[in-house]
Amino acid sequence: MRHALGIAIVVLSLTTVRADDWPDFLGPKRNGISSEKNLNWSWQTKPPKELWRMPLGSGYGSLTIVGERVYTLAKRGERDGVVCLGADQGDEIWAVDAAPTYIDFQRQGAGPRATPVFHAGKLYCQFGGGELVCLTENGKLVWQKNIFKETGAIAPSGKYYWGVSFTPLVHGDAVIVQPGGDKNNAVAAFHKDDGKLLWMLGNDTLGYASPMLFDIHGHKQLVVPTGSSVLGIDPVKPSILWRFPFGNQFNATCSNPVWANNLLFVSAAYGGGAAALQVESASAEWKVNIKWKNIKALQSLYATSIEKDGKIYGISGDLGAIFLRCLDLQTGKIHWEERLQSRSTLLAADGHLLVLDQDGNLSAVEWTPKAYRVKGELPNVLTRKSWAVPALANGRLYLRDERQVVCLDLR
Repeated sequence: MRHALGIAIVVLSLTTVRADDWPDFLGPKRNGISSEKNLNWSWQTKPPKELWRMPLGSGYGSLTIVGERVYTLAKRGERDGVVCLGADQGDEIWAVDAAPTYIDFQRQGAGPRATPVFHAGKLYCQFGGGELVCLTENGKLVWQKNIFKETGAIAPSGKYYWGVSFTPLVHGDAVIVQPGGDKNNAVAAFHKDDGKLLWMLGNDTLGYASPMLFDIHGHKQLVVPTGSSVLGIDPVKPSILWRFPFGNQFNATCSNPVWANNLLFVSAAYGGGAAALQVESASAEWKVNIKWKNIKALQSLYATSIEKDGKIYGISGDLGAIFLRCLDLQTGKIHWEERLQSRSTLLAADGHLLVLDQDGNLSAVEWTPKAYRVKGELPNVLTRKSWAVPALANGRLYLRDERQVVCLDLR
């Protein structure tokens, strides 16, 4: 079925998210870590079976998997939309036209950049030109807003340089986005049921990374990486609790922050570097102190780093050499590094790191601070530019490039 967006429709949830589903960007906790165990890592003797491979329009967002359905955003003709595929065979179940297609200023590629979020039977989808769309799991429109028009925020030249790339965060009744603005409208929240604008906060440049929710010393906080800072926001009584200046010359922080061991890890490419921050409250005020900051330790371009046992694993580099690095969260010391062939994304599961480079080559690396050890390699799984982070659900690994999506069996 193919639908055009129409009047608002309310449909009850039909699907319950299971433990091994992948309902959000970077997984259930937005940390790039899967809880699945006993997967196949004997790739030399038993390479993962390709279950299916299907054509898909251009786009750089990842995939969301709930039950037996796969949701993603893609370019179709001169329009961008939402596509629902069957998890078993990759067959198209429905597709919805949603917005004019977006092409960035550098013309690196066309199509959506964000990942659909599945929450209580609905999909929340952000498109490159600012369109925010809520659909039922069967592709019926619930509501649609443009985050720039609703908030009065205006990005440089009227649009994002590389397109709206963050994935919205659903928390409570709010769908949180970050259009950027200087009129107390840098971060905004819309009601998840009807799209009504709930609140706006902050004066900051637009950001490409996604809003996060962390429990910081017993307090739920929204941590929002903008183009020029990181903001801590109280989601209950919306207010800015703290602001830490952080970014690079292009205001292009694209990787999400990581909270672990009472430290907030942030990283950006183009000279931004990395920092570990202590976020603390004193006399009813929140303060941010720098535990360490190092421009050379890790410069994350678009891959969000992954934490385990006090170690950070991340992809470092932008226009030059690209490295996979393991560093100590407490000190910033590099435990090991390995030069990669090209820009890459990162996912973790079952004691391994899955590294997909932009040329479509997939590697499995042991998830250990001791040394860089490759357990398996699958060259040329994809053939076009592969910037979308993989998704893992129910033993199936989903990979995407500019032309197609492939499903591999890791069981």
